[in-house]
Amino acid sequence: MKKNNLWMSVLIFCLSLAMVYGEDTPSMDLQGHRGARGMRPENTLPAFEYCVDQHMTTIELDTTVTRDKQLIIHHDTILNPDICLDEQGMPVEPVSIRSLSVSELKKLDCGSLQNEKFPNQVTVKDTGLMTLEAFFDRFQYVRVKGQSQRLIQFNIEIKFEDDPSPSDITEAADIMVNIILKAGMAQRTTVQSFVIEVLPEIKKRSSMIQTSALFSPTRFQGLKMILGLNANREGIVQKTIEIKADVISPYYLYVNEAFVNICHQHNIKVIPWTVNEEEIMKELFDAGVDGVISDYPSLLYSVYQSWLQSR
Repeated sequence: MKKNNLWMSVLIFCLSLAMVYGEDTPSMDLQGHRGARGMRPENTLPAFEYCVDQHMTTIELDTTVTRDKQLIIHHDTILNPDICLDEQGMPVEPVSIRSLSVSELKKLDCGSLQNEKFPNQVTVKDTGLMTLEAFFDRFQYVRVKGQSQRLIQFNIEIKFEDDPSPSDITEAADIMVNIILKAGMAQRTTVQSFVIEVLPEIKKRSSMIQTSALFSPTRFQGLKMILGLNANREGIVQKTIEIKADVISPYYLYVNEAFVNICHQHNIKVIPWTVNEEEIMKELFDAGVDGVISDYPSLLYSVYQSWLQSR
């Protein structure tokens, strides 16, 4: 009798696990670009909250080093007058963020101006910039919507001014890893950069943090790929292998089924950017990508759900 009770307990436990882990947990990594640039002011709390609300698995964001050696969440290394206002309500002067402190940057309003490239973007007046530390504090316990067992992930780009020195690269790596480790976010964070030399420096400091190599084609390369021709696909894969990055994140034109297969043969995930058209999303899903980055989280989620049902 006791033996039967034991087996019954084991069976109930296993069924419980199946119920927990059998939730709708998509294998696709759905990432909101700059939170949700198409719908809210980019790289701001409203964008990140919208991103989470639209079932994204990962928040994608950008960071740059400030004068006081912190990381502020902002795409540009130079203040952008098209999206930020100063204390007087005037477009900011385009000065280097490295010349400004966090306290100075927090006085800016980066939510009142609509990005003219995104007519559906809803402005949020008096929205300030966040430090990476404050961002982690806010999203530490946030879970993927509809998936109670899955915590939201983070894909954080390190931005650099042109021609960064080796000391600029190591300094940024030090600051980034220290903040991630202090917040206890190493296993939930990917660090990405177009300056791929920083990625091995991240790995040296913490092997738990995933790294992602970003690549953008030249105009000529982009034109060749639009015409169906090759344009250094093998070259960017080889660079990713050499720096031992976990992920390759190229502009979406690079990505086709053959490209994905080559990357997967080397255990490299493929997560292209920035994809805002439904048909291209579907093509990338069909090609076998591991994730997609989009300015429109609600569209990305809707298209992915539709794609799953059509399989």
